Amino acid sequence: MTYLVNGNGASAKPRCVSGASIAQLVRHMTPVERAILAAELVEGRVALEPPTGKTAAALCQVNSTYVGVALRLSPQARAAVLNGERPLLQPRRCTPAPIDWTNVDDKMLVEAVKLIGLDRTLNAAAEAERATT
Repeated sequence: MTYLVNGNGASAKPRCVSGASIAQLVRHMTPVERAILAAELVEGRVALEPPTGKTAAALCQVNSTYVGVALRLSPQARAAVLNGERPLLQPRRCTPAPIDWTNVDDKMLVEAVKLIGLDRTLNAAAEAERATT
């Protein structure tokens, strides 16, 4: 192991390694060398770099898309997600294709009312009636 050392022999800062580099290093180490590396990790002489989003997702057993969305949230929004006040991902809103109302039969009209709801349909009809009088 090599360390950055200042003039009096004390370590200036820990050597930083990624999880992937440790995985490669330990393949060629003896059990004693691996034990020393583990001890230096615990003591902070060797520091782990922050993992990539993909690595963190694999470690936490979650989809990397979720990690990306969570990274874009503020701390307050993350707390709201954890408290169940809002979802992590907002549901997609698909807008239905526009309807040509001049050629609509009763069956299509019934389907449209089901889609938008009876209350909204009646409110829209009342508003349309007011606008024509």
